[in-house]
Amino acid sequence: MTPEQTTELLKALNQHNWFLVGCGVVWLLGTVLQFFVVTRIKSVIENKQHFNRVRYEREMKVFEEIWPKLCELQEAVLDLRPVMDCSPQEGETIESRKLKRAEKFTIAFTDFRTAIKHNRPFYPPIIWDELGKVLQLCWGEATEFSVYANERKPRDYWGKAMDNAKAINEQIDKTCEAIRTRLSKFDSN
Repeated sequence: MTPEQTTELLKALNQHNWFLVGCGVVWLLGTVLQFFVVTRIKSVIENKQHFNRVRYEREMKVFEEIWPKLCELQEAVLDLRPVMDCSPQEGETIESRKLKRAEKFTIAFTDFRTAIKHNRPFYPPIIWDELGKVLQLCWGEATEFSVYANERKPRDYWGKAMDNAKAINEQIDKTCEAIRTRLSKFDSN
């Protein structure tokens, strides 16, 4: 091999090596970049899953606090004007019974209203709306009970009581379904 051929061969190898080195650098950068991108995507997904889990747990805690209070309110409001009632017990007057029922309702209503107001930022507006409708219906029934508690009852007194009870129960069922629907949205995340 002549010195000129050797020089040409070294130039060719040198160019080829630079090409290989360049390919290696590009491959290495691609691998590092891919690692960082995958790691970042994984981090974003994990953060979102963590946030969703925390939010789900918080909402569950709120609903677990509110639901028993709603059940107590339902019982108290429907006891104001029960469809069937027994005679007063010994030592109990009709007036003392009405007062006891009104006090039970007031406590249940206040506890429920306080719980939903204090937790309002921690559940969605659709649930707030449904819970508000329950409050309105219960307050309406309590108002009718108190208006006619000591007066002669109008002809449709018991019919209105039954209509109110039906509307309250239906709204509570609707509220329950709204809560279930809300919680099921976390299942798809």
